[in-house]
Amino acid sequence: MKTYKKIMMNFNRKVIAIVVVTLLATGSWSCKKDNESPEDKVDISNAYRNSSDADAAVIGIYGQFLGLHKSFILQNELRADLMDVTANADPYLRQLSNHTTTKDNPYIDPRPYYSVILNCNDALKNFTIMVRDKRMSVDDYNKHYSDIGALRSYIYLQLGIQYGSIPYITDPVENVDDLKNLSNFPRITFDQLLDKLLAFTQALPYQEVYSYPTGNPLVVTVDGNTTERMFISKPAFLADLYLWKNNYTKAAENYIKIFDLENTNPEFNKSFSWYKVTYDTGPWADATVRYGRSQDENTLLYDVGWKSMFSISTTNRAWLGEFLWGIPYNSSFKPGNPMFDLCSQQYGKYLIKPSQVAIDNWNAQRQGNGIPYDARGRLSYSTSAAGPMITKLTDNNLIASMFNKEGKWTLYRATLLHLRYAEAANRDGKGKLGWALMNNGIINTFYTGTRTAAGTPAPVSFDDIASMRSPYAAPYFIDASSNTDFRGPWYRNVGVRGRVGVTPIDISYQTDLLGLEGKLIDEAALETAFEGNRWPDLVRIATRENNPAFLADRVYQKLLKAGDPNASATRTKLMNPANWYLPFDWK
Repeated sequence: MKTYKKIMMNFNRKVIAIVVVTLLATGSWSCKKDNESPEDKVDISNAYRNSSDADAAVIGIYGQFLGLHKSFILQNELRADLMDVTANADPYLRQLSNHTTTKDNPYIDPRPYYSVILNCNDALKNFTIMVRDKRMSVDDYNKHYSDIGALRSYIYLQLGIQYGSIPYITDPVENVDDLKNLSNFPRITFDQLLDKLLAFTQALPYQEVYSYPTGNPLVVTVDGNTTERMFISKPAFLADLYLWKNNYTKAAENYIKIFDLENTNPEFNKSFSWYKVTYDTGPWADATVRYGRSQDENTLLYDVGWKSMFSISTTNRAWLGEFLWGIPYNSSFKPGNPMFDLCSQQYGKYLIKPSQVAIDNWNAQRQGNGIPYDARGRLSYSTSAAGPMITKLTDNNLIASMFNKEGKWTLYRATLLHLRYAEAANRDGKGKLGWALMNNGIINTFYTGTRTAAGTPAPVSFDDIASMRSPYAAPYFIDASSNTDFRGPWYRNVGVRGRVGVTPIDISYQTDLLGLEGKLIDEAALETAFEGNRWPDLVRIATRENNPAFLADRVYQKLLKAGDPNASATRTKLMNPANWYLPFDWK
């Protein structure tokens, strides 16, 4: 959280209240000495005087939200099949992993979620008062209210995924402890929650991809980190809500809004590369898997390409071209990235590790250059005598030390966007498009014209060019056309698997709705492992298909390969969807 105090202090020092509100929102307030100057004694009654105070409130809430990172990863990954516990793990982590969680488990306390939600409620109330009293412009109100409103909805979605039936509280409450009597707050089902979140989020007055445009005081660069991607991307979140509700066309409309964001950017490399999953080895969007020498697996490059998008600096263009939402940690402030404590053998307690299922998934793939595994695995974990260690969540930890635990919380990337858009397209009868985005891209899938000796398109007619475009109406129309005179915005697209050099799955899946849906979720496991998406993916698909085994079998395989004696009992338990949810206990 202190990272954001520093960000605020690097603004133009409008008023001391900026820092005060941040301290209040993050719970870091302390009493002042009597000899301090009056301006250092700004109290909460002055906390929402102007837009600068509103900026500080936003930063403070995001600082508090950052404190949910550890719970978010453990609940969304350890409960699924890609993450396992080590011998160092305590019994409560083991409970999460094998679904024997008891009410006293400290990793399932819902209060930290509600603590952030209550601050969101308070901010939303005060933003409304500020615009009413003309202490904030309508434009500033729209941006601030929509950002914090969407963040609150996002946190509620996580609560629903984890706990099922929960209290939905949107009015300010004086203190989180006032919620102890839950009988005052009736619970709603997860499906009812989705309806409420969708109704609220789609009505927010500002729906742009970035919460705050360039030039806004909240968009700054501090210590090499830009704050532009720090705030929730509302179209991506709204699309996900539509996906949960099986409204695939509306989901696609919001996903495509992000894809099209940079299409008219005068920096043409951005227009062709950002968010479009390209095989671009230049500085604009290099997220490929590359080797110093082709077919020599010992020359896999770690400091450029796919691995580099997780690097510290968010001025890294590969990061900017891939990330919709990510929050950085700063090495100057404690406690730093909590994933070090969970994952690192050298700088932490080494409590969690990649599951054997995750490792086997990567090893079952094959690269086009003949290397018999998916290199994303090697770039996501390392091996040693102590066991496999997740490195993806601790950034490029060559720079790590006991005092430097930098990194970022990865919340939403372009490849996740592609896979979810592909999921919507597949369900909307556009399986070939979904297959293309997952595998080797639009041109390689749809193009029917002539090719050069090297296999690249060599269009000679209008019909050739036309076949480089997806043959569907909006929101499934994608233009990848290319010749010497014209380039469509998607002409560089190579697909999620194509970007990392992994061979495509069989084309028969283009017309196999359920088969492709499963493969898309499997691909998300290869691409976004450990990032916090796995449990929601399993719950969403198992619910949609009315197939509990989709979830239960995957968790069972993890436990079986780990030698967990509860494997069979856990599978039986998870075949009942009522058992997918954690006990909601307000202590």
